[in-house]
Amino acid sequence: MKMNYFFELFPRIIKFFSKRKKEAIYGLLFFLVIVLFLGGFKYSESPSFCGLCHNMKEYVESWKTSSHHKVTCLSCHRKPGIWNHLRGKGEDLQLALTYIIIGRNIKKIHYEIDDGNCLQNGCHKTDDLKGDMIFKNVSFPHGRHLGELRRGIRLRCTSCHAQLVQGAHLTVHETNCFVCHFYRAGPKGEEECISCAVGGCTSCHIEPKGDIKVKGWNFNHRKYIVRGVACEKCHVNVIRGDGHVPEGKCFQCHNEPEILRTQYASPFMHKNHVTDHKIECSDCHSPVQHEIGPILTFVHSPAMCDKCHSKEIHLGPRELYRGSGGIGVPDSPSLMFTTNIDCIACHRKGEESQAALHTTKFMERAIGEACVDCHGEGYDETLKHWKARLSMVENETNQRIFNVQKILYEIEKSRGSSADFKKAQNLLNEARHNYSFVLLGKGVHNIEYAFKLLNSSNNKTEQTLAALNKNYKPKEFKTEMTCITLCHVGMERLSVPFNDIKFSHETHVVRKGLKCLDCHSPRENHGKTFKKNCSECHHGKRIEKVKCEDCHVSVKRLVQGEGGIGVKSRPSNKLDVVECIDCHRDVPAKKKDTFDAIKKRCIECHDQSYGEMAAGWKSVSEGLLKKVVPKIDQVREEIGRIELRRGHTFVYRKLFGEAEFNYNLVKKGNGVHNLEYAEELLEFSNHRLDEAIKQLAKKK
Repeated sequence: MKMNYFFELFPRIIKFFSKRKKEAIYGLLFFLVIVLFLGGFKYSESPSFCGLCHNMKEYVESWKTSSHHKVTCLSCHRKPGIWNHLRGKGEDLQLALTYIIIGRNIKKIHYEIDDGNCLQNGCHKTDDLKGDMIFKNVSFPHGRHLGELRRGIRLRCTSCHAQLVQGAHLTVHETNCFVCHFYRAGPKGEEECISCAVGGCTSCHIEPKGDIKVKGWNFNHRKYIVRGVACEKCHVNVIRGDGHVPEGKCFQCHNEPEILRTQYASPFMHKNHVTDHKIECSDCHSPVQHEIGPILTFVHSPAMCDKCHSKEIHLGPRELYRGSGGIGVPDSPSLMFTTNIDCIACHRKGEESQAALHTTKFMERAIGEACVDCHGEGYDETLKHWKARLSMVENETNQRIFNVQKILYEIEKSRGSSADFKKAQNLLNEARHNYSFVLLGKGVHNIEYAFKLLNSSNNKTEQTLAALNKNYKPKEFKTEMTCITLCHVGMERLSVPFNDIKFSHETHVVRKGLKCLDCHSPRENHGKTFKKNCSECHHGKRIEKVKCEDCHVSVKRLVQGEGGIGVKSRPSNKLDVVECIDCHRDVPAKKKDTFDAIKKRCIECHDQSYGEMAAGWKSVSEGLLKKVVPKIDQVREEIGRIELRRGHTFVYRKLFGEAEFNYNLVKKGNGVHNLEYAEELLEFSNHRLDEAIKQLAKKK
């Protein structure tokens, strides 16, 4: 039935158009024009059409490899809305006709991207701007940069997401960041502090985690940050360039006399160029580079000293600090030099100006305080110790050189022209050079290199005597700086925390004669204690020299049922009944006790059920600890986020600290030693963590 209808309809259509041929042709042509117009309209919005223009090819190519390669050009380069879209097409048509008629554009094509384009439906969300993100180890808050005035300037998305690098389409580059953060950022502009940054270092940089390598040495920032050591004490010469606007810069864009003659204020200029129009900071300002550079020494640095003194002043300290200039001694720069510590870190201009008005003792105290600020209490004594030790060796070296010189004077009368005498004289001159270098450079600037130079001087005086007398056997001088003479002065008498105990250096170093490297890592990986516990020394035959509880403090507290937070005392029923050695019988043999071996001892003393009971205690204890771990990790992470935003965390820290303390007591003490007490401790930890999670949820 339907097929018959179609066959009847088709002839009618042909008959209709055969009677109206003219109208049919016009209608078909009109339809084709509409199709071509819509097709051209659509094609004109495609990246391939934009790329037809020779000066757009580089932008299209960079777009293809960018994160926006699935977004069409006009999704960003037109404001949202049909009216804005049609107005933009009109501008495009005008540009195209102009290009076709006269062969060039009326003006340089400069499309701006409005913030509304970025935040339109299907693109970025307003929620994306909340919180901080990490960019190249820098904590960046979108909200504060877009929602608030920055140095009096209203920023927009493309102030940072820009086409600054050839071949990188709409990519964040730090060029504009540096201009904003460093240009005249000091309290009184660039004259006061050309290296200051808006908000300081920590407004952008987060604390480096763990150890990092610095010229082959391990370095950890944490302990210096805790002491409040300023970043610029080590990170000098991190800014190059001042971001000034070169004279004549405006001529690159403007040629209107009335504009060029007028003096505009900075707020107006930035509103007109940055806020209202997308002009890059780097289009007007000269570059500012921000990176860790090499340390600038007196000769190369435009330091405060240069305003009054010639650049050749302090050459001795400079060369000694750099660890070069000695004869017969390999170059050995101070570790402080290799980590970019400049002179002002110790010789503070404020204290030094006061020192000039008082005495050298005041100067010594001021520098000693600088040692304490960076390295901690007691390091002011280190400087005094260096000076005393250095002075003693310098006096001995001076006396030795003087004595050998007297011998040379006597021999010169009879053998002054001999080859042996000239060789001896050269050796003594080299000894005198190294000795004088230490005096001129003030040996404390590079204490280890200074002792190497003095050793060389003393050895050369011995070689001088050997050159004059073939039968003389020269002595060898090897004065070295050890851990306790170089940095840790007096450490051999101190007790320090180690695991849960106080470790006595006096007992182990002074009385037993242990060396630093018996427990600690070499200097290249400084600060590590590779001895994780006392068992290597005190288990075995030495078991009777110390008590178990002297080292295993957490186990002792758990067995005694005390020391936890928020829980009443609950001693184990094994206290004063079972000795540690009753279960841990392999300790005297210096063997590792396994849990299966301990289970067998339970069965030996009791019966089979006690072995199963011990296994049950272990399983319950481990299960309770595992339940607490996710909550601890969650709260720790949340507190870390708040601290990153510089929020207050005292309330959460208190709850978290109490929970973590009980958790660590059970973990280190091993819950099987007193399961009932361990259960109560972990229950309290759970309550505290739940309360912390609840409080943190309210803050969100």
